[in-house]
Amino acid sequence: VEGMLTLQPEIGQAMVYGDRRPHLVALLVPDPEFAQSLKGDEGAIKAQLQKAVDRVNADLSVIEKVRRFTIADEPFAVENEQMTPSMKIRRHVIKARYGDRLDALYGK
Repeated sequence: VEGMLTLQPEIGQAMVYGDRRPHLVALLVPDPEFAQSLKGDEGAIKAQLQKAVDRVNADLSVIEKVRRFTIADEPFAVENEQMTPSMKIRRHVIKARYGDRLDALYGK
């Protein structure tokens, strides 16, 4: 699912979260050029990201669909320790940083 999300032009990076949860949620990093084209308009960025998630969800089964998402404050990188040197997402580091926001997606 993460791979399908990152194939969308609006999404630069994605982490899907939801192990032992009722449904999946995602932490998305907008593509820098896409975000720049909207001049940082948070509402417009979120609306376009929702359309990208909807396009991906159209090809997924019910249990694979991403129901809600939040936007990361910065890209995942080796420098901020959110990625390994081999460019894999460090889920435990990202969960520690964004865990409250991800958990809040289940409360709505």
